[in-house]
Amino acid sequence: MTNKYRIFSQECKRQNIRLFEKNLSIQTFSNVSIKIDKNYFVIKPSGVIPKKIKINECPIIRISDGKKISGNYNPSTDTPTHQILYKTFDHLKSISHTHSKYATAWAQTGKSIPIYGTTHSDYWLGKVPVTGYLKKSQLKEYEKNTGYLIVKLLKKLKLNTKTCPGVNVAGHGPFCWGNEFDSAVNYSEMLEFISETAYYSEQIKIKNRLPKHISKKHFERKFGKNRYYGQR
Repeated sequence: MTNKYRIFSQECKRQNIRLFEKNLSIQTFSNVSIKIDKNYFVIKPSGVIPKKIKINECPIIRISDGKKISGNYNPSTDTPTHQILYKTFDHLKSISHTHSKYATAWAQTGKSIPIYGTTHSDYWLGKVPVTGYLKKSQLKEYEKNTGYLIVKLLKKLKLNTKTCPGVNVAGHGPFCWGNEFDSAVNYSEMLEFISETAYYSEQIKIKNRLPKHISKKHFERKFGKNRYYGQR
């Protein structure tokens, strides 16, 4: 393995460890991938606890066709989903998939997560959408078609990866992404928090929906053209 690949493999390991530290993953569930360059990405090995990952054996995947070109480990079974997303959205630098409790609960209902407050709209411009289900005929390439399912959903709703940094796959769980190495895990953490607070909001009962102009304001003050949140 070249030094270049080793550096990105170390980053991939770090991000997968972060999922555990943030209580977004249990056992060997979940995975994070890191984009190396326009041609390759590295992803968590299948069934390996993140802290035990051997850097030199991490699977390096070619974006164009999803083939492993380096590493003795078998890549995550979700690798084809990541490959389709990197191939479609070439600006992404990290992708994560979790089975975090509340986000997965929403995925299992097949319901999108509505905007109930500004915490949600600080990161998602609209609801957190959920895909439909794959057809039986699509199961032969299940993971790859899951990637296409996500892409189709974003295009159907006319969303982009910046205004919608993650979606739920019906019956499965969330996929998140971003333009920095830390982004995917950070958005996974936010999605879990949003999912939990939305759940409790529905238990308490919603009296009034957050006005759209307020949710838009909160998103734009962080990510809009004239954003002013944080330090410059």
